[in-house]
Amino acid sequence: MSESQSTLDRFLDFSGKTALVTGVLDEHSMAWPIAKYLNDAGARIALSIQRKAIRRTMGTIPQQLRDPLIVECDVSREEEVARMVAEVGQAFGHIDILVHSIGYAPLHTFQQRFVEISRADFALALDISAYSLIALSRGVLPLMKTRGGSILALTYLAGERVIPGYQLMSVTKAALDNIIRNLAYDLGPYRIRVNGLSPGPVPTKAGTSIPGFSLMLEHVKEFAPLQCAITNEDTGKVALFLCSPLAEKITGEIIHIDGGYHILGMTLKRPA
Repeated sequence: MSESQSTLDRFLDFSGKTALVTGVLDEHSMAWPIAKYLNDAGARIALSIQRKAIRRTMGTIPQQLRDPLIVECDVSREEEVARMVAEVGQAFGHIDILVHSIGYAPLHTFQQRFVEISRADFALALDISAYSLIALSRGVLPLMKTRGGSILALTYLAGERVIPGYQLMSVTKAALDNIIRNLAYDLGPYRIRVNGLSPGPVPTKAGTSIPGFSLMLEHVKEFAPLQCAITNEDTGKVALFLCSPLAEKITGEIIHIDGGYHILGMTLKRPA
């Protein structure tokens, strides 16, 4: 093994690290490759699920990880966040990585005109999809601040641009993006880095419920500079980098993983 390869392996060795990963519902979930890559690199994994019934949708995920801890938590309840963090702390002693992959808006809001969104639906979606990052970060802080760490949140371009069909969720992503930056500033003195991952459209269970989602997939693939489909594995690889010492001076960033689609001001057919 070359000296440079040995150095790279050391940077990507997560032995002795622990990661709390939220939002893994099944093998199509955006956070699944993140958990899998961290596990393969040596980290111990805790998976946070909303309720016990989700265990049935996870299939063989627990068997693909090395002795994972699976904990239940409704992030809209402070007492459940505290209980979950205490459970992870008792099992692992510390938390080095937090992955926030949580988003929710009532299904009917994707069918409504934006102007018709109710106050109640707005508050609910913002609480679960955005405020939960603050609640979880506050919860893990005592278990992370002595060693430093990395917090990652899954966001989307709809927080920066209008994406027809994304509706209420676009507001939650805009809020999430700002929360990422504010947490990066607030937690920086503890050597805790906070960054966002913004993948292009990927056929997850949540994504495919968006009206016109298949058209979005084809549009991005056709017009993005790299003209490529985006996969959850692409996101997992960038997450591994951001959680490693290779990214120790990066915080408050939103990293787009969309083949460059986010740089476009308009889309035009390329000349043959």
